[in-house]
Amino acid sequence: MYVITAKNISKKYITGNQRNILFDDISLNVHEGEIIFISGEYGSGKTTLLKMIAAMTPPNHGKIKVLGKDLLTIEKRSDWRLKHIGFLTNDDSLIPYLTVKQHLLMGLNEADSDYKLLNEEAQYILTMLGINENQLSHYPEALSKVDRLKITLARVLMANPRLLLLDELTSELNEDECFDFYRILIEFARTQNITLILTGENQNCDIADRILKLESGKLIEVNDNKKYVLH
Repeated sequence: MYVITAKNISKKYITGNQRNILFDDISLNVHEGEIIFISGEYGSGKTTLLKMIAAMTPPNHGKIKVLGKDLLTIEKRSDWRLKHIGFLTNDDSLIPYLTVKQHLLMGLNEADSDYKLLNEEAQYILTMLGINENQLSHYPEALSKVDRLKITLARVLMANPRLLLLDELTSELNEDECFDFYRILIEFARTQNITLILTGENQNCDIADRILKLESGKLIEVNDNKKYVLH
């Protein structure tokens, strides 16, 4: 089953009097549970492509289906996106005066009927991401960069997304921190059968099922140092 089907999509934008082509007739199919890494230089269109998949901006031409839905036919796109898709950038969205646990159970109190179930879900996600019980009462300032990123991710995972889009999420981490974070993330995604798309500037990403690259308006599959244009 394809979670994402993008066919012959193009994206253009205008700067002053100049018309620019960001994508030109690219296509992409992503299987359920597949892990894709998309590389490309700054400005190559990685963020725009993820935003199109997340129904945040439409293509100028072509069609995109996500989870069987033609994105242009969805009326309440933001509601649909919140229900099915997790979208994260490297922006720190943690609230300074909330603890780790409060970030995941925001708006709930122990008297709520679903508190116990959601609390157990939060504990499970945090444990899977390598956050220990002693850290639940910590505030963001007491956490490492990697752990802050894990909490940000855990908040999104509380919604049980089927598709997770992570745009340059680890750009501020060093190589060892990236390896640790991705190792834990991939293990969780495999366990939950989450379809995962990651972006970054470096095309060396051994953890992905496939490596793609945005280059000169084309989406290219990189396989054993060979390149294949996807169209």
